Amino acid sequence: MGIRWLKQSTSVDVPIGPFLDSTDGVTAETALAITQPDVRLKKNGGAWAQKAAAQTLTHEENGFYEVTLDATDTDTLGLMRLAVFEAGAAPVWEDFLVVPANVYEALVNDTEFLETVGTRALFTVAAGVL
Repeated sequence: MGIRWLKQSTSVDVPIGPFLDSTDGVTAETALAITQPDVRLKKNGGAWAQKAAAQTLTHEENGFYEVTLDATDTDTLGLMRLAVFEAGAAPVWEDFLVVPANVYEALVNDTEFLETVGTRALFTVAAGVL
């Protein structure tokens, strides 16, 4: 999976996984006790830290779990890696790009316009050219 986009300083539930058995690499791990300290974040080159809000992740299906990232987790613009190393399962990591709210709304939800900053060029079109 590629990089997923997140809106800056916004809480969001995201699926992570699949968590697969560390021995055979195939069997889905459906009963892991993944808690807040197990979910590590590296925000835009900063130090690794656990996610902000306390949570025990919920298994959804086939080794996929749902994690809630709160506004503190998504407060830093740029690349963010989420990683989980849980006993009995192969490591899982996901990459995100945290973008400003207006960029997210424009490119993902189509509910905003992107604005540009800087010098605007003015063009004069001669009659009959178009």
